[in-house]
Amino acid sequence: MRLNLFRVALVLFILFTASGAGAESSVWVVSSSKANVYLAGSFHVLRASDYPLPAEFITAYKNSRKIIFEIPPGETESPEYMEKILSMAIYTDGTTLKDHISSAAYAKAEKFCQERNYPLEQYKIFKPTTFVMTLTLLEINKIGADPQKGLDKFFQEKAMQDGKTTGSLETVDQQISLLASIDANIGSDQILESIEELKQIEAMLGEFLAVWRKGDEPKMEELYIKELKLYPKLYQSLIVERNNKWIRNIEGCLNGSGNTMVVVGAAHLVGADGLVNLLRKRGYKVVKLQK
Repeated sequence: MRLNLFRVALVLFILFTASGAGAESSVWVVSSSKANVYLAGSFHVLRASDYPLPAEFITAYKNSRKIIFEIPPGETESPEYMEKILSMAIYTDGTTLKDHISSAAYAKAEKFCQERNYPLEQYKIFKPTTFVMTLTLLEINKIGADPQKGLDKFFQEKAMQDGKTTGSLETVDQQISLLASIDANIGSDQILESIEELKQIEAMLGEFLAVWRKGDEPKMEELYIKELKLYPKLYQSLIVERNNKWIRNIEGCLNGSGNTMVVVGAAHLVGADGLVNLLRKRGYKVVKLQK
């Protein structure tokens, strides 16, 4: 079975980053004898209509002295970061996307870009994953979703305004290395399937966001990580290895003083290898936060 690059792109927006209150949300609280850690499942691209956030997110923020994100706040906006991302994302050997995928896949991509008036000439130096992520972001922007409206960005700005201490679970370089590994783990011709699904992006994004708002664990696992598991190396590097590293940081917070809010992609929280289950296996009490 082929891994669908479009679905991977959507998951990456959850991993690496609908109003009205519900009974539940994607926020869990982990308790120790010394402190609480709030695990806030993030969606890295949101729409203006997705605000206000479920009340549980605000409760977790207000109750926390320190806010921890996946990577240091603000570093993805630096010129150095953009330079590193670009060096990872493009072909530097004189070849282009057309040289690395089938003629049918390229023709499909070319037709889609023509229909949408996207400048394929500018994108042809992108590797397959970056190419599909670029198209996904362009299509997401058309329906009002934007990383600048994402949950991470919202709390980064709020923490800065309120003078709260911030921290991170990994470095920018570590995330760039992970992104670079995706093309090595999957084939290129998935562009054919991905472009077909791009045409349904509004409905699919709506489904992803609906289960995120409710914190529907089984459905989140099905939508966010089930397909990744078909590719064990990719799943291991994106989910398992990172979660096991992050557990040490979270336990450090639980053994410290004061409460902490940890904002991570919602896909990191669910399933057997999710942070919620890993912490429970270590004997911690982990429950859904109720407003």
